Amino acid sequence: MKSAVRSLLSGLMIAAASTLVSSQTLRVGLAEDPDVLDPTLARTFVGRIVFAALCDKLFDIDEKLNIVPQLATGYEWSADNKALTIKLRSGVTFHDGEKLDAAAVKFNIERHKTMAGSNRSGELKPVTSVDVVDPATVRLNLSAPFSPLLAALADRAGMMVSPKAAQAAGASFGTKPVCSGPFKFVERVAQDRMVFERYADYWNKANVHFDKVVYTPIPDATVRLANLRAGQLDIIERAAASDIEGLKNDKRIKIARITEI
Repeated sequence: MKSAVRSLLSGLMIAAASTLVSSQTLRVGLAEDPDVLDPTLARTFVGRIVFAALCDKLFDIDEKLNIVPQLATGYEWSADNKALTIKLRSGVTFHDGEKLDAAAVKFNIERHKTMAGSNRSGELKPVTSVDVVDPATVRLNLSAPFSPLLAALADRAGMMVSPKAAQAAGASFGTKPVCSGPFKFVERVAQDRMVFERYADYWNKANVHFDKVVYTPIPDATVRLANLRAGQLDIIERAAASDIEGLKNDKRIKIARITEI
């Protein structure tokens, strides 16, 4: 769950100190409703917060802004920096039980590049082809050296969805997404809530500390904060600047500010 927490902390996060330790459901107030829950098509900043619970990435960014493996375990650049070979973590499955392997990564990179309406194609433009070296190794071939590639793979371009589910759902995949993150999709009611429950077979389950996550979009910052103070939410993001000084003096509230890419 560390990546989910880091994503929530991007910018400013305000948490009610008492409720987080006692509840098995994490209730998060968002400043807006995300667009489609498909990492290939998604555009909004707030969507990243939701994806952190739903979709793991090939790489992640740690608290010191270092790019570190997540679904990958390591990587190596070729001598000419025109090929990136990635070793994959073993024992990872998607929420539908399908295996995450090199073939699945190839499918996802190609989907990001070629799907109609993709917002990832530009981020992966230098990738000309993807080779399955073996089930645990994939190689991305580039037209020219491209230093931002690892950073792209630590964001939505590196998020992996179930090939089986994506092929079956087609363009409607984002209405019922299937990824490999710590929480799996349960339901979404537009402008009201998004509900996710713990994925029992998650590869890093020891670091998942909630049974359920519920995201509630509340565009009005005053209403969002009032819900936090009333105990209806555990965390909110993006408090109004005019509220910060008062929040610092409220012992029931914890504030964290972290700058991330």
